[in-house]
Amino acid sequence: MSDGRCWTALVTFERGEASQDILPEEARGACGWMGAVAPDEDTTCTQLVMDLELLEVRDLEISDLQEVFEIDEFKNLDDHLAENFQVVELGKMTVWGSIHCYIGDGQV
Repeated sequence: MSDGRCWTALVTFERGEASQDILPEEARGACGWMGAVAPDEDTTCTQLVMDLELLEVRDLEISDLQEVFEIDEFKNLDDHLAENFQVVELGKMTVWGSIHCYIGDGQV
């Protein structure tokens, strides 16, 4: 990731019309923490939505957006997110933490 401010947000999304490979067949949607490097909150939200669109899923909500100053803050939210933030693919501006799928009708 390039230099910039680090952000995290809780992202809820669901299956769109197009084929995708992030959700298992039985899942209708999921939520999980994502991280981003961006200059401000608006750019962070834009980057997260664009990442979801590339995965062919539909953004439902971005909540708990917060700036992160130390890696321990990521660990307090999600160990997987903290690990991914330390080893980011070249050219990427967002990373995923753990996602928790839901089937529908309140079933997890």
